[in-house]
Amino acid sequence: MSVYVSKRNESKTLFLENARKLSAHTLTYCLKSPKRLTFFLTKDICSLARKVYYEANIANNIVPENKIDAQNRKMHFQQALAACENMELPLTELKSRLELNPEENKEWKEYAFQEWGRLLSEEQRLLKSIMKSDAERFKTL
Repeated sequence: MSVYVSKRNESKTLFLENARKLSAHTLTYCLKSPKRLTFFLTKDICSLARKVYYEANIANNIVPENKIDAQNRKMHFQQALAACENMELPLTELKSRLELNPEENKEWKEYAFQEWGRLLSEEQRLLKSIMKSDAERFKTL
């Protein structure tokens, strides 16, 4: 049975799909960046994007039965959120490095950075939302 579009709610695990999209987008566009930046910037950016996805997935797989499990779940969500927030620094550096040579890679830069911004802000919102929901749900443990 399907649900009317107007009555649909946001999925509780949307943060996982968004984290996967962030990781895939990051890999796609880091591979398009100049190779001279690989070891200085894009490697770190890809690593942080994967960390967001891995930590969110680990946290999602923890089903709290006691306070320790709930604390572990919260810790993994916090690590995913921290990695998400830390991605902004190397992305800013990458953007400034790419702007030094404006005729190179014009066609993908604008879209890539807009999409990174959208995905990062959405992921931060979703992670904070699930952490708030967990705090309410697991406060009786």
